Amino acid sequence: MSNLIIPQTPAASLTTSVASLARPVADFLAYHDLPTENVLNPVDERKTVIDAFENAISVLPKAEREKAYYLSKFVVAISVGIFDAALSYLWDETILALRRLVEQTDLPYFFDVAEKSPSRRSRLITAEDLPRIDDAVLIETCVRIGLLTGVNGERLRHINFMRNHASAAHPNVAELNGAEMVGWLSNCLRHAITAKPDPAALQMHHFLVTVRERAIEPADVTLHEQELRKMQADRVDDLLWTLFGMYADPNLAAQARTNIDRLAPIVWKLASDQRKFNVGVRHAEYARRSDVPRRDLAMAFLKNVGGEAYRATDILTADLIEKIRALRAAHNGQRNFYEEAAPAAALEESLPRNGVVPKPVLYDWVSIVAQCYIGNGLGYYEGVDRGALVFYEKYIERFGEREIVEFFAGDGRPGFRGRPDAAESPVASVDPREDTSRQSTGYLYSAGARSHHQDQS
Repeated sequence: MSNLIIPQTPAASLTTSVASLARPVADFLAYHDLPTENVLNPVDERKTVIDAFENAISVLPKAEREKAYYLSKFVVAISVGIFDAALSYLWDETILALRRLVEQTDLPYFFDVAEKSPSRRSRLITAEDLPRIDDAVLIETCVRIGLLTGVNGERLRHINFMRNHASAAHPNVAELNGAEMVGWLSNCLRHAITAKPDPAALQMHHFLVTVRERAIEPADVTLHEQELRKMQADRVDDLLWTLFGMYADPNLAAQARTNIDRLAPIVWKLASDQRKFNVGVRHAEYARRSDVPRRDLAMAFLKNVGGEAYRATDILTADLIEKIRALRAAHNGQRNFYEEAAPAAALEESLPRNGVVPKPVLYDWVSIVAQCYIGNGLGYYEGVDRGALVFYEKYIERFGEREIVEFFAGDGRPGFRGRPDAAESPVASVDPREDTSRQSTGYLYSAGARSHHQDQS
């Protein structure tokens, strides 16, 4: 029995070799006057990784192990005691694995979510362009489209942080220990290298393929709406962004454009205000670059979903000025009492979503609404278009302090005139002891009421 030899496991054998190698390596470095402190990780830390390695890679199928050169390099780096190099090998393969995962989903959708800059987005077309995406953005986008859960995304973000601050990828003096290396190896293998696409991500891919390549009949829209309502809020936002980007492409097939016309209003209603404003800003970018085809298609998209109010402020201002001019022309026309309704209704489309009328157009806005509501004293109903009255009342209800200041200041300005037979000035009738907003809107209502009902007296 005393001659019994107990065979060592591969891990134990490697551990023994590591211990025997440590001293010669240190002596070799010292002989050449090279630093030996804080260069190689302690042997005990190396043993921690080696002992746990077999269990950590158990999730990796044998067929994949045979071509896992990154793991061979990882083990060699661990054995020598260069943990930062081992982390670099592991992370490089993790990123490659995530890119392979992305390739199995809808690539244009991924690029739309990952990159919002038009110039940079235009360079992202095929899988060969995936390396242009920063590692951190890659992880974030994989989380957004459902390839990674939020928790697993955080795990990989932490490893990415350590790779950037404690690996051989960048100069550093950080210390890594064996337990950390084992955990990172396990997380990378389980949540990236061996991961499969989430069914939700594949469902989005199939949906977008349908939009691009097949006809969506009006009868099918309700079924799609039911599925869209089940989506997470951030994925709805990303879908809206993708559909808008597709629609603004002049080369989009006619059938796909029709499909988006039918589906976009549903997605728009479900999306967040922030993403709607993003769409409005992109429309403005097309306009500033004089990209007329995309600008016009973007505007058609916004009109289809009822999103004109989400356009950029400068675009809204220019549009609102034009519509105020149209309303003023109608108001000054001989038949204004039944021609104001259409231009009055059109103003609503150009009002900012937040309700704040841009300063450059505020005076014109207040003056024309007030004038049209009071009437010009000419023709039927004292020059008030009864069909437009509901719009004027709604606009006046929204008057706040800014509008009231313009209303008071406007009395007597060129272009700000009420009916020729107006009994009194709004400024003269104000009691400074009372709320000015209430008094001014009250004046308008009373002045309007006189003209609206005078025909009955």
